[in-house]
Amino acid sequence: MSKGRMRNVAGLPAGRTSPGDWLRLAALVLALGVPLTVHGQEPARIEGSGYSTALDSPVALAARLDRILDDPALVRAQVGLVVQVAETGEVLYEAQGQKLFVPASNTKIVTAAVALDVLGPSYRWETSLAADGAISDGVLDGDLWIVGGGDPWLTREAVASWPGLLRRAGVRRITGDVIGDDRAFGGPQWGEGWFWHEIYAYWASGVSGLQVRPNTVRARLVAGSDAGEPARFELLRPGPPLPLVVKVRTGAPGSEVRLQYEPPPEGGDVLMTGWIPASDTVPLHLATHHPTLYLLAHLGRSLEAGGVEVDGEIRRARDDERPTGLAWSHVVESDSLGAAVAEMLKPSDNQMAESMLRTVGRESSGDGTASAGLAVAEGVLAGWGIESGAISLSDGSGLSRYNRIAPNAMARLLRAMWRHPQYRVFFDGLPVAAVDGTLRRRLSGTPAEENVRAKTGSLASARALSGYLTDGSGETLVFSLMVNGYDVSGSVTEALEDLIIEQLSLYRRSVEPGWPMYREDAP
Repeated sequence: MSKGRMRNVAGLPAGRTSPGDWLRLAALVLALGVPLTVHGQEPARIEGSGYSTALDSPVALAARLDRILDDPALVRAQVGLVVQVAETGEVLYEAQGQKLFVPASNTKIVTAAVALDVLGPSYRWETSLAADGAISDGVLDGDLWIVGGGDPWLTREAVASWPGLLRRAGVRRITGDVIGDDRAFGGPQWGEGWFWHEIYAYWASGVSGLQVRPNTVRARLVAGSDAGEPARFELLRPGPPLPLVVKVRTGAPGSEVRLQYEPPPEGGDVLMTGWIPASDTVPLHLATHHPTLYLLAHLGRSLEAGGVEVDGEIRRARDDERPTGLAWSHVVESDSLGAAVAEMLKPSDNQMAESMLRTVGRESSGDGTASAGLAVAEGVLAGWGIESGAISLSDGSGLSRYNRIAPNAMARLLRAMWRHPQYRVFFDGLPVAAVDGTLRRRLSGTPAEENVRAKTGSLASARALSGYLTDGSGETLVFSLMVNGYDVSGSVTEALEDLIIEQLSLYRRSVEPGWPMYREDAP
């Protein structure tokens, strides 16, 4: 094993990569006797790669993993890797396992595990439609309340069906208001530590107690015909106004699209500036900043189309008001939390994760905030023997740059879930290598195909991959791989990640247990 500084093996430069760089990485793969899978490409077929050549001891496994982690592509990066036998906890390999890393969407592993433990897989969110007033001759003499329970499953199509529920209850007209109650969740709709310049990205949509999924809008920028003209911003679907001031200009024909967001003043709107090519149209997929108002706007259009008149306003509930005399109510149930776990983990759905975290807090303490959910999570993790500080989170999705997880703590969590009554739901919810979710295009044609169940994670200069696999001996292994601070392209880092997972899939024990391997240069 190497000591001190990581040694140069493949000669990859720490910067942009070229076809020659990939050839040098292939040379590393050939030297290790394993196949390489590159994101977005078919796996390279290297003669003598040895798909059937198993690693028959922890020593052989450690030697290969050492060489991969010593690659110069990772020279500026921090890499943590822990591999354990799920049944016994035997450590097969550990490198910087106690160090804290930004886990990106590996945070969702924690959210899913805690939600299954606290809420159970049969839990369902509820949204109530309630008539606050008497119904007579097709008229609701009062208000219609929509009381949200934080359901992250609600779609626009589901909301569009609600006028039909009202008609079946005999309601054709509402003399009062349609009131949306989103107080199931409290606190900020975004997570602590999210980058402000990403809050309009579709993946960074906030959450509320009354929301639709996805909580995003489609829009476009339409350039003028001459350079310098203002570009026109258009929403493709009617809805509440976005707190966004657009000052994008028309650039020269064929120029690059350059868009940026500038931070808002206190209580103000975000400013979008930049340039788009002349006579061009740029599609935009944006997060809404008013989840409740977005749902209510869609409901208002649906009521009009469905023949239900509203004399009053369509608005959010005020803090001091509650329904008083319900003449009719209907509860809309979501799909199960067990299904939501897969819906969150496989495509890495941030809205689902943040809603799940707040629901844990609300159902446990009556406080539907992220901080309440995180407090519950800390208690659950402590019960699993994970010390305070080894998993330190600020949100449920992994968008926060404040999140920190040690790989050995993640491995302990995975082992805890392996023994948990809800293990099968948790396991089935994870992406499957070369099959679905965020792993569908990775590890195809390798021993890891359909064998690895793991959650990916990716932010700028932060990647993670943690989960389960079955080795050549039939043993279940848990692993957690985290890489922070790299300065090469994400595709190079991903290729090295996949190379590591392939080695674990090739491992086949032929010696007695009791060989925990640690990198000698690990702190």
